Amino acid sequence: MKLKLIITAIICCLTLNNLYSQISENISLFGQLDPEPIRYSGSFGYIDSLGNEYALLGAHDHLFVISIDDSTNIHVLDSVAGPGSNWREIAVIGETAFVVTEGSGTGEGMQIIDLSYLPDSVHLITTFDSTFTRGHMVQKNYAVDSSYIYVSGTTPDQGVHIIDISDPANPVEISRYEPYYIHDIHVKGNTMYASAIYEGTLDVVDITDRTNPVLLEQISYPSAFTHSAFTTEDDTHLFVADETDGLPARIWNIEDINNITEVSQYSGNLLSLVHNPYIKGDFAFISHNTEGLRVVDISKPDVPVEVGYYDTFSGASGGFHGLWSAFPFFPSDKIIGGNREDGLYIWKFNNTYAGRFYGLVVDSLTGVPLIGTDLSIQGTGTTTQSDITGNFKFGELPSGAGGYTIEANATGYAPKNINNLVLNSNDSIYVLIELNAFVGIEDIDTKASPTLSFSQLQNKIILDLSNQDLNDYQLELFSPDGKLCYQQVELTNKIHYLEVDNLNKGVYLYRITSPSNSVYFSNKLIVK
Repeated sequence: MKLKLIITAIICCLTLNNLYSQISENISLFGQLDPEPIRYSGSFGYIDSLGNEYALLGAHDHLFVISIDDSTNIHVLDSVAGPGSNWREIAVIGETAFVVTEGSGTGEGMQIIDLSYLPDSVHLITTFDSTFTRGHMVQKNYAVDSSYIYVSGTTPDQGVHIIDISDPANPVEISRYEPYYIHDIHVKGNTMYASAIYEGTLDVVDITDRTNPVLLEQISYPSAFTHSAFTTEDDTHLFVADETDGLPARIWNIEDINNITEVSQYSGNLLSLVHNPYIKGDFAFISHNTEGLRVVDISKPDVPVEVGYYDTFSGASGGFHGLWSAFPFFPSDKIIGGNREDGLYIWKFNNTYAGRFYGLVVDSLTGVPLIGTDLSIQGTGTTTQSDITGNFKFGELPSGAGGYTIEANATGYAPKNINNLVLNSNDSIYVLIELNAFVGIEDIDTKASPTLSFSQLQNKIILDLSNQDLNDYQLELFSPDGKLCYQQVELTNKIHYLEVDNLNKGVYLYRITSPSNSVYFSNKLIVK
């Protein structure tokens, strides 16, 4: 990591990302195919022993197997018919594909398909229907476990079926996790992350013993509608998406399973839900419904930054349109996705990394951290706020030679711009922002300052506000090192006495503010 040090600060805050209007950035279209113009859903990849790459695309009535090596000749090699449905999901283990759908009719169950004859053809081995007839999602283990497949959202049962497929022609269900309806699962090693969408929880399940899944922990939060999840490659963080427009995706630190904590949020556009995340290396590849494919740099999970996008839907944002799925795991770095309206998309991403700004906002006189300062990177749409410690963090794409300008705005303070901040890929730039407080407010008739005097008899400072049109205020006194050493709130008397027995000699700042923390007056006070 390249580190630029301007002024060191500690950090902690949320990030909000840009909204874009053009069709793409840092992602190029490799190819596209619309083989059955009805409706599309899931997608998965397959690589044969010769290195040829194939897209498996779920359509309304078929699974399509598509050659994607030649951008000028994207074509269907074979297909397998199944019950009609807007939902068709696929997983591949070795040379075998597993397909489920929520459709009913002839061919209900999990289709098991032999891919080993490609590029010539594919063959249906069997359809597993002994314990369920329909399924919403089928998943593999992304770490080990080539002998098991996992199916969720089933009918008649609604939980997760764990199935031994070591003999694909004779699959055997060995256990279930079914406390309630499970919409989707992500399986990594000996842990299964189960999205209980209607319960509003993400269940963390121990599957060390595949015959006996055990609930370890649950993640829950307000308005949760947990749809899908994916772990980072180092298994330290979990990316969780809710199937509700208006909700961001959330990234959780899962290093301590007994103390799971949210570290950040992401949305490309809150008008559209984050549908499914897929993580490869330092990047999350996200199917974002009407916002298309989004690529997010999560090399620092507490500051996710969008670094690429390709819009696949020309209509309004929101609702169940656009990109359903994505698959970024090809050796060639191709990415495929199933777009609901017009089929298969194939892309290339140029692996651009973001840079990040970390900083602290303080009062220029007192050094007191300022909470809730609005910060933006000029011309990008990227915004955030300083947190309860005055710290902030956000990121952007590399700036180019001209650099970025950070704009800072806080109530009661003059706006400030920090200019010419050149940001390169993987940079971490630290910025201290010192804001100057306004003296007085516009709706006060007089600009005269309060009268200060000292009573030697009482050993008190007398603050006289008789010449001010103030009905409710609070008084704060800050020490030379910026610490709050005196505070009185909900004051209404125009005369206030400030005892100085406990004050050391030196320069202090007194500040008179409204109940909402708007600054009326701010000035120095010298104690001799």
